[in-house]
Amino acid sequence: MKKWLGLFLTLLLVFALAACGTKTEENNSGAGGEEGKTTKLVVGASNVPHAEILEEAKPLLEEKGIELEIKKFQDYVLPNKALQSKELDANYFQHIPYLNAQNEEFNYGFVNAGGIHIEPIGVYSKKYKSLDELPDGAN
Repeated sequence: MKKWLGLFLTLLLVFALAACGTKTEENNSGAGGEEGKTTKLVVGASNVPHAEILEEAKPLLEEKGIELEIKKFQDYVLPNKALQSKELDANYFQHIPYLNAQNEEFNYGFVNAGGIHIEPIGVYSKKYKSLDELPDGAN
């Protein structure tokens, strides 16, 4: 269920970004979008999980006349640089505190298009059996 929710939210983001303006090309198949048109959307993403999520969205977007090109990045600095230089239409890899720090440091002016998914996290301790036992300020 969580996988489908994440996919749905990703599609919502991609459609919102596609509406912001991308390249439109002739589409001989006549499928999706305006009659005979395909919208190309180039999104930069980290390999896991972001590019994997976008790969799942790709065929669904094709049905809507959107050609999704995914550019994979292993470095967390490069996707924002590529977006700033207009090599990408959007990127999908960062959390809000990182986005804010990058905007402040490099004056990017990027905006958060919305929440997509929450990364699962595990917390382990040999000392505490539950988070309720964890005292305030513990490290």
